[in-house]
Amino acid sequence: MVTRFLAVAWTLGILLACLIPGSQITPPSFLPFSIDKWVHLVMFVGFGALWTTVRPDRAWTVFWVGAAYGVAIEILQGLLPIGRSPDILDALADGVGLGLGIGLAVLLTRKVSSND
Repeated sequence: MVTRFLAVAWTLGILLACLIPGSQITPPSFLPFSIDKWVHLVMFVGFGALWTTVRPDRAWTVFWVGAAYGVAIEILQGLLPIGRSPDILDALADGVGLGLGIGLAVLLTRKVSSND
């Protein structure tokens, strides 16, 4: 039950983070590169890991729903007047993050099951 709550909260957090108006985002000045793709990757690692933990029998469903969610967010960024633009590389980073998160959850679930 707690994991399901965390998964829902994480999912809503992704939506909120991705739809913050561009004018309110200040990238860190101490980094010589953009962390945007890394942020997408980390957000979707969490999405994949949490939802796969909630539904370990539905890893592929988690992947495809997560990928559709990432694409939908990119489309919304282009449609809403929030000063954001869609980026195919963001969607790609989302997909990579999903794969990593799902893989991590599957491995940890198997390890915990084998220790029982």
